[in-house]
Amino acid sequence: MGQIQIIVEGMTASGKSTIVNLLGERLGFDIMPEEFRDQYDLLSRFHHERRWAFPMQLNFLVTRFAQYLCASEEENYILDRSIFGDKVYAALYYKQGYFKDSQYGCYLTLYDALLKYTKAPRLLVLVHCPFEEILRRIRIRGREDEIAAGEEYWRALYGAYAPFIDFVKSEMDIPNFLVLDLSDPQFIHTPSRVDHFLNEVKAFFPDRFPPDRSPRS
Repeated sequence: MGQIQIIVEGMTASGKSTIVNLLGERLGFDIMPEEFRDQYDLLSRFHHERRWAFPMQLNFLVTRFAQYLCASEEENYILDRSIFGDKVYAALYYKQGYFKDSQYGCYLTLYDALLKYTKAPRLLVLVHCPFEEILRRIRIRGREDEIAAGEEYWRALYGAYAPFIDFVKSEMDIPNFLVLDLSDPQFIHTPSRVDHFLNEVKAFFPDRFPPDRSPRS
């Protein structure tokens, strides 16, 4: 079995997909995009009725685990979100009363069982963005189900993501972490800042991107 090279995590509208696409285009990684739709449209149902939280989150967990295994077959994949972020959502929904005790127990049993078959990625990039900027982006892109969720939901999720790195370290021995601040929408349009970030990522992959040892003039 191979190993996932990079996982990019962060809450909705933080800029994850932008960074995933950047790494794929500039550094030549293959992309495993986030899969969040299903034949029953559980995500949309959840944003209108919280009783769909449990089946939705089970579906996400199994789908993300399947993607994780698929991406682990080779040594060239980036994941847009993973089963680690999935547990953040599940814990929040339990705290808010969307899961019953028995449902959360079932979720944790399945999560722990799947985690045993999950190999740590070489690098986890956590994308961070201030809450007000995230809310602005959600409103601008205007996805009906995200708007319907309401500001209170997004604020609670933002708080749940705050201790994400410590949480992941307690779940799995991931050797490398990188936190990227995407509070400025102009980041992606500023070549010097983009190049600096890409060089930071390259430093975690010396076998793939050997340091430039050419003499300086």
